Amino acid sequence: MSKTQLGVLVTDNGQNNQVDISPTATCAEGVRINIYGRNNHVVIGEGTVISGGLVELRNHESAVYIGADCRLAGSFRCRARDTHIRIGDRTTIMMAHLSLHEAGAITIGEDCMLSGDITMDVSDMHSILDVETGERINPPQDIEIGDHVWLAHGVRIMKGAQIGQHSVIGSRSMVLGVIPAHSLAVGAPARVVRAGITWDRRRLSPKDQ
Repeated sequence: MSKTQLGVLVTDNGQNNQVDISPTATCAEGVRINIYGRNNHVVIGEGTVISGGLVELRNHESAVYIGADCRLAGSFRCRARDTHIRIGDRTTIMMAHLSLHEAGAITIGEDCMLSGDITMDVSDMHSILDVETGERINPPQDIEIGDHVWLAHGVRIMKGAQIGQHSVIGSRSMVLGVIPAHSLAVGAPARVVRAGITWDRRRLSPKDQ
């Protein structure tokens, strides 16, 4: 069943799903929410603007929570049971693709700034096995990004990544592990090149400092 809710085309092909879009949110023409399964939940907070993209839940007991006063574009896909995306208030995303191919969570804090061509997934999508035991050695792992984090263009966030608050990840970097708070990290894999930093959305000149 498809219907338009506050300008968003919502397609619900499951049961007991819930979509809550704040009446003060704004979604551009072409934004879609597609749900397949049951007991899923989508929330878009007050004052949030979604300029383009797709929210998709393809299994059961999954959720996408987008906070208040966000500015977002991209795709946000929960493709397995018990998958969760949470985006904090006042976060901006130029274009990012968030996917969960296995159970887990992607959490992005408040007042984060994500540039374009950013990807993240809690899974490798396929299994790597130990030859002798047959045991899978690459299980999914959650991704957690703290408050006020800046991801520059083309950043790749891999499963298990944790980025502390007030950090900056340089362009084309790949985050594989833990980046402490207040760090500038670059490279593939990303390494901390300077500690004790923060950042500002304004382009400050030396006289403003």
